[in-house]
Amino acid sequence: MSEIGAPERVAELLRPEPLADGNEPEERFTVCGMSWERYLAFDKALGDDRPGPRLYYLDGEVEIMTTSNEHERIKKWIGDFLADYFVDRGVEITPRGQATVRLALKKAGAEPDESWCIGTERKLPDLVLEIALTSGGINKLEIHRRFKVPEVWLWHGGKLEIFSLDRSGKYTAVKKSPLLPDLNPSLIEHCVAIRSWQQARQAFRKGLSQRK
Repeated sequence: MSEIGAPERVAELLRPEPLADGNEPEERFTVCGMSWERYLAFDKALGDDRPGPRLYYLDGEVEIMTTSNEHERIKKWIGDFLADYFVDRGVEITPRGQATVRLALKKAGAEPDESWCIGTERKLPDLVLEIALTSGGINKLEIHRRFKVPEVWLWHGGKLEIFSLDRSGKYTAVKKSPLLPDLNPSLIEHCVAIRSWQQARQAFRKGLSQRK
């Protein structure tokens, strides 16, 4: 193999294979042995208003993630569904979006897919959404546990997994959201599978009205 072709071939082999449905997954790379100071410097070098990549930090490991169209679609769909829910139920929120959260003493940093403060605005969110079309990477539940985020939603394998922070400070998998108890996760799963944004929103709103 020529020297010119070798790097391209290596890059091709490192690229994640398409998902079972043919969609492209996100790409994740983990770097070990990075100090907190170097992590901050790396983040600054990438720029504050960059569209990507996204960074997660935990105990000297940095995950560098670039998202895919499918990743962004699912994030957008779920974010729009929750916006409809909050308006329909009269829930006051402060959207935090992908705002970076960091705690130097906890040696943790994250750029979640979406996040919200429920009710009163706070420095750290009450609810975090993470989309994971591929496995591996840094343990994001551990990152958010150190931030004491009350609830984390993890989308993986076409399913919505909900984790609630218990009194011992650990996450427990639950069937329904303690923060949004009348919202059925299966309604979200059903509507995310609808490829049309208009049809998905209409189906979600119809599902909300039927549960009143």
